[in-house]
Amino acid sequence: MKLPPVTELRRIHPIVEIPAVMRGPDLARIAHHEGAHVALMEWAGLTPTAASATERTGLAEWDLSEIADAIPADYDRPLAAAQAAAVLHAGIVAELIHAGLPWRGVLYRPRSQDWKTACLLLAPHFGIGLAGHGFAQRTAHAVLTHRWPRVQEIAAALIERGTWKPEDDSHV
Repeated sequence: MKLPPVTELRRIHPIVEIPAVMRGPDLARIAHHEGAHVALMEWAGLTPTAASATERTGLAEWDLSEIADAIPADYDRPLAAAQAAAVLHAGIVAELIHAGLPWRGVLYRPRSQDWKTACLLLAPHFGIGLAGHGFAQRTAHAVLTHRWPRVQEIAAALIERGTWKPEDDSHV
């Protein structure tokens, strides 16, 4: 897996429009979105507690306060914030992968809760602009590309049952 180089942490990437194929009701798209959040949580050492998906909405549940406890005191704080933000950007990046589209720039969704929470994590280190978001989305893309079978496994459960919990998982 090739993660983006830390030297690009503060690089500003262009904003790109959300493709039309990634809009509107679509259970498979939403299931992959939520499955990606879970896969990135696992990669980051966070504990997913549940996920749900319908054709219009979804939710991947976890304890955001875990982030502070998971970061060693001597760890690069801006890098840690960007990696944590990758968990939040994972859903939209998974939608891109699911649609078979390349990442070409920051997928900007200012009204989404995922975007708003990523901004809260990134702002103390990068300000209120786009710095950090591109790195986070590129990190999510690298991890998801590597762990795509895991995303598909969780998405399949979400499509079949509408919910996923770690204890229901054959992965463990």
